[in-house]
This record gives sequence, C-alpha cells and structure tokens, in this order.
Amino acid sequence: MTKNQKKFLFEKISEQFPDHAIIAEEGSRKDARGGYLWHVDPLDGTNNFAHGLPFFCISLGIYSIEARRVVAGVVYNPYLNEMFTASRCKGSYLNGDRIEVSSLDDIGICLIGTGFPYNKENIETNNTREFERFLPRIQGIRRMGSAALDLCCVACGRLDGYWEGRLNSWDTSAGSLIVEEAGGTVSRYDGGRFDPEFPQIVASNGKIHSQMIDVLQKK
Repeated sequence: MTKNQKKFLFEKISEQFPDHAIIAEEGSRKDARGGYLWHVDPLDGTNNFAHGLPFFCISLGIYSIEARRVVAGVVYNPYLNEMFTASRCKGSYLNGDRIEVSSLDDIGICLIGTGFPYNKENIETNNTREFERFLPRIQGIRRMGSAALDLCCVACGRLDGYWEGRLNSWDTSAGSLIVEEAGGTVSRYDGGRFDPEFPQIVASNGKIHSQMIDVLQKK
C-alpha cells in the first residue's frame, strides 16, 4: 500500500508542480530546480496501521529553498477523517476550523508526547535517558507512534509538548509548521532553529518551551 501511495503522490505532485523537487521515506527522491522541496510521508505510523490502531496519517510539507523554511503543510488521518493544514503566516486549521496550542505554563501539569527509534539497542540514541528525565517532572507522557500526528496534537492543544530525535524530514516538516502557525514553538534540543534535515525536534505551546529545553539539556 505504501509503495502505491508514494507512486500516486509523486505523480500527482509532479503533474501539478513539475519544477518542484520531492523527497520521501526510504530516500526516494525527484530532483528539480523550482525552488521548492516536498517532504512526503505516504504513511506515518506504519506499525499502528499494521496493527489496526487508528493513529496514522499522510504527511506533506513544502519547504522553500530560498526562505529556508517550511511554507505549507498538510497532515491527514484517514481513519478519523481529520485534516490538519497550515500555510506560513496564515494560521493552522483542523477540517477548516482554526486551531491553537494550549495555554498551560507549568510543565508539571502538562501532557507531553515522544517517540522511540527503530534502533533501540543504543542507549545514547534510543531516547530512554531523555524519557527518564522528563517522567518525574510532568503530568504524563504519551507515545502514540506517529510524529506528524503528535505534532498536530500539540498544535490543537491535545498535547502541551513533544520531543523526539532520530527523525527524518518527511516525519516533521508538515507538523512543525502546523505547530508554529497554531501559536507554538519548534526548535532543536538546544533551542536552536528547527531544520527538517536535522534529526531533533522539540515542539510546545511556547509557554513551556524553555522548561522542556532545560530538561533535555540536563546530563
């Protein structure tokens, strides 16, 4: 199914935007010189889909090479019929209704999302150390299995924050913009500017962002 979805998306994007480049999961790529790069994940949350868990999605993020930032994003959960959309400076929406991040400012009463990489053996990179640092400092942690949808949950206030490493650009491009346009903050673990090509993301409602960075920077 994923290969057919990927082929379909590549073909449709190329038909409508022949001068746009495309990159997708497993390194599939179409090069072009039009100034925009689509980050495509035809199925984010593959394990959820395989087990019948209704938390998976299609994610499309458009990155402007000139502006060096994501300028449009769409994340669609077909099972729940929820479509999250955002355009730079035009807000974020869920099925056409404007969404906003939560207003909590104390990390101790916040619900935070995260994820773990497929390669779980290396303690330096498998997120368990970060998990152990967050756990006693927050109200609860959720690991739901789709980075794109986790980010959308931050954008609409279902989660107050989210962090994860070892991700790819097609996992985070669309969702990062949806968080920002909903009033949230997105960065690397050290608080630096988020880059879809850099495998770290911290997303929050903005009010707890510095608290999340502090936790991640503790050794």
